[in-house]
Amino acid sequence: MSKAQSSAAAQKTAGTDKREVILTSALDLFRHYGYRRTSMEDIARAAAVAKGTLYLYFKSKDELFEAICRSLAEQVGEGVARAEALDLPLEPKLTALMEAKLGFVYRWILSSPHAAELVDSGSRLSEDVFGEVYDRFYNAVRHLVRGGVASGELDLNAVGLTEEATVDALIAAAYGAEKAPDEKMFHARLTAIIKLTLRGLRA
Repeated sequence: MSKAQSSAAAQKTAGTDKREVILTSALDLFRHYGYRRTSMEDIARAAAVAKGTLYLYFKSKDELFEAICRSLAEQVGEGVARAEALDLPLEPKLTALMEAKLGFVYRWILSSPHAAELVDSGSRLSEDVFGEVYDRFYNAVRHLVRGGVASGELDLNAVGLTEEATVDALIAAAYGAEKAPDEKMFHARLTAIIKLTLRGLRA
């Protein structure tokens, strides 16, 4: 690699690192102070970059917030993919899938004192930010339920539920853990919810 190529590669890496620092710093501020109270000047200061540099990466706070949401969605997708690849029995694998999606969101968003404001701000973004990762999560749970039925471990007919209704019920029940006061209690409630809901579906 020539010196010019090495320099260009180093600049690209530095640019990527700086962008990540900005995103991380902004998320930290949004979690601690809320979206509305956090200014671009606050973010520039926290990321140790000039305000002009910040605007080279993101034209507005809205654009920056959307970039954070896209980054978080990508991380959730990666977590779901790792959970899908696990060779585990039904219950622990379902728990791993729920942790990958709901646990991640609880840790980074819902544990914030400004969770409602962050969720509201995120809900105004276009569906494509979160739609794809939710579909992957939903289909992973559905595939797991289908496998449980095929193996004879789950009996949906006994409770009069379709495959789709079962998946919807499992996910809806798991969302109940989000009201936990802290992350430790969240994990405990999620584990209990999954155990109880599966018990009613077992053959």
